[in-house]
Amino acid sequence: MQMKKKIIGTLVSAAVFGLLVWAASQILSFSYIEWSFFIGLAVSVILFFFNSSGGALSKAATLNASTAGWKIQKDNDLKANVGFVFYGVLLFTVISFIMMIITFY
Repeated sequence: MQMKKKIIGTLVSAAVFGLLVWAASQILSFSYIEWSFFIGLAVSVILFFFNSSGGALSKAATLNASTAGWKIQKDNDLKANVGFVFYGVLLFTVISFIMMIITFY
C-alpha cells in the first residue's frame, strides 16, 4: 500500500509540475518543448541539494552553527532524503528530454 501511494504521488507531482511549466510558458511566451527539459533539470538539482545532508550547502550551515559553540562537526557522507516530489520532477525531466529529442530529430 505504501509503494502505491509513492507511485501515485510521483505521477501527480510530475503532472502538476508539467502544468505549472506549461502555464508559465503561456504567460511568459517561451516554447514549452524547448525549455521544459532545462527547467526540470534545474529544479531537480535544486531539490536534490536542498534535501541532502553532507553536501556543500549543509556543510556551510553546519560550520556556521558549530563555530558559535566552538565545536566543529564533520559529516562527510552525502545523504539525500528525497520524496515523491523530487521523483515527480525527475520523471517530468526524463519525459521532457524524450519529447525534446523526438521533436528536434
